[in-house]
Amino acid sequence: MVSLNTKFGRFTRIITVLFFVGFFVSCTANRGFVSSVKRAEIQQVQQFEPFVIVGIVEKGDKISYNDSLSVIAQGLFETALSEDKTLPITGKIVVEDSIVNNRIQYEIYMMMRYIDGRVRVKDIPIPPTIDSILEARNKRFGSLAYSRGFVRTDDNYDREVGKGVAVGLLTLGTYISLPYRCVTQGGIVIVDSQNNNIAFVSTESFDYHPLKAKTYQKLMTGLVRIFRKQYN
Repeated sequence: MVSLNTKFGRFTRIITVLFFVGFFVSCTANRGFVSSVKRAEIQQVQQFEPFVIVGIVEKGDKISYNDSLSVIAQGLFETALSEDKTLPITGKIVVEDSIVNNRIQYEIYMMMRYIDGRVRVKDIPIPPTIDSILEARNKRFGSLAYSRGFVRTDDNYDREVGKGVAVGLLTLGTYISLPYRCVTQGGIVIVDSQNNNIAFVSTESFDYHPLKAKTYQKLMTGLVRIFRKQYN
């Protein structure tokens, strides 16, 4: 698997920094949305490459992107996606052009930001590059999957726990803040190029290690739960 840094270059490295912005305040946000489109219509969904980034926390709450860990996590997520039989995925879209890939990564990032910002899903526009790719292939639906996660070093975790305990002592136990050791958050968005909107959204977040296969198995179980509940 090719690393994000090699495949997409500096542009994607900038996006990965932005992708972590607000992570700590949004890491518990779970969300689901299903449009008015009928289940029978959602056929031949095309899976774009998942956008996966993982960072390490060494100082305070600052997350530093790690390319090698992101490549490992992407492989785990892709395996979990391929094993899922709930979503009607019938093909994959792999774009080799780095400039086009840059645009796709940015569009996935912007969509994540809209969802994080609690924007009404029906008001989120379908990404233009992704829309044009689907139309060029005469496909109506595309699936966009993304995941971001972090893990603290042992030293960082111990220091942050110590800070939390100290604050608890100073406030006589009225306020105690303990850090997450690790968090994984992900989402799946199905876009509808015919209606120019989003047909389905599901997001999940939990304190599971971003480099373990069971994390992405659990993530997929949560992400498709709404789809299964609404459509099956």
